[in-house]
Formats: sequence, C-alpha cells, structure tokens
Amino acid sequence: MSSWAYVLVRVVGITVVSIAITFVIRYLVGRVEHRMAARFAAGSSGQKRAHTLMGLLRAVVLAIVWITAAVMILQLLDVPVAPLLATAGIGGIAIGFGAQSLVRDVVSGFFILLENQYDVGDTIEVANVAGIVEGVGLRTTVLRGADGSRHVVSNGEIRISSNQTRIFSRSVLILPLPYDVDVDRVIAIASEAGADLRSDPAWGPDMLGDIEVLGVDAFGAARMDVKLTVETRPGRQWAVGRELRRRIKLRLDREDISFVAPGPTE
Repeated sequence: MSSWAYVLVRVVGITVVSIAITFVIRYLVGRVEHRMAARFAAGSSGQKRAHTLMGLLRAVVLAIVWITAAVMILQLLDVPVAPLLATAGIGGIAIGFGAQSLVRDVVSGFFILLENQYDVGDTIEVANVAGIVEGVGLRTTVLRGADGSRHVVSNGEIRISSNQTRIFSRSVLILPLPYDVDVDRVIAIASEAGADLRSDPAWGPDMLGDIEVLGVDAFGAARMDVKLTVETRPGRQWAVGRELRRRIKLRLDREDISFVAPGPTE
C-alpha cells in the first residue's frame, strides 16, 4: 500500500470515528435533556432551560472532538500544525480581549441557568434593577419593572440576585404609633386582624401561617414602631400585606388609635 493510500485510509478512519463519536454524544446529551425536561410541564421555562444548557454542552463537546480530529488529519498530511496552533492561540487571545464581556455574560448565564437562581415569572432584583423575569438567556436577563419598563440586564453584570418569590414570601409591616398608646392592645388588634384575614376564604389560601408580631422594633423622636410579619405563597406578599394593613387600620380607627407620621429626621 502506497503512503498516500495509507494516509487516505487514516484520514477516512479519523473522520468515521469522529462522526460516530458525534452521533454518540448527540444521543447521550439528548437522553439527558429528555430526562431533565420530563420533570417540567410541556413548553415551560424549565424545559427551555434544559434545552439551552444541553445545547451549549453538546456544542462545546462536539467542537473539541472535531478540532482534535482536524489537528490529527493535518498532522497526517504533513501540514505544520504548531504554527497554526500558535496563530490560532494569538488570534484567540485577541478575540478574547475584544469579546471578554460577551464571554463573561455567557459564562454567568450558564451558571444562572444551571443553578436555577430564578425563573420566568419570578420577581427579582439584580444589578440595581427590580421586576418580573420575562426571559432568561445565556447572555441577558429580561425584566419587566413595576412601571412597565422592560429592562435587559447583561448576565455578567449580575453579582447578587435577590429572588422575592422562591418557595415562600414574607410581608413585613411597620405600625408607627404614638408613645401614649396601649401597645398590648394594638398587638391584640393586629393579631385579630391577621386571624380574620386567614379565615377569609379569599385570602386564607395565600397565607402560610398566622401573622407574627415581633413587638416594638424601634423608637423615634415622636413615635415607636411595632413590626409584624406574615409568610405567604410566592408573589402574594404585596397583596396580602395591603389587605392586612387595610384591616388593621379599620380596627384601629374604631378604637380611636391613630398612626404617627414620620418626623423630618426619621
């Protein structure tokens, strides 16, 4: 067998093996993706997250396989690989410097998706922007603010993410009261309002427990603050908090108890 025939057979062999590895990788990654997606409802963000992560993993592994195959084929053809690798390395460094923000965004997005830090529909605060998550991708996170603004945040800018609607939520209420008020009576009124709210079939399912009165939390120049908390279903803390404030206010009005407005230095 001539040398060229030998080289041709080796090249064909490397190509065939690379194609076989490609099919195996696609099959294995597809199986993993299917198992991950099966845990979520059809068309849900969980399925989209699984598809994105597995797609990225498949692309990276296949790129490694075919780059390795190309280098082996070039070596068989007596093409000097070292200068090409050196040139590619220099070019990669130049591109890396120019696209480091993009790379940082993609890497951060990968770990956000992998760790499931937040999902579509969650209310979060990231990079000094708060809102409801409308989309999570490898490069950006899209939020809809309370005023309707659409915020697009680069994932590389996210250092801390605060999720206000994961597992459970909590509403915190502050009652600013005058010093001459009967604190125990106010606490009793607030507890009664909380019990009444939880027994209401329209609001009870949103509450995960009774309100917790923490007591007098702070003293100001002209008032004292009584703090209360209540745990709710994810995302329902604001609605429950507003209704609880309304009911407490109505009960305090009947008792002729008024709140104290904050002073100029409070």
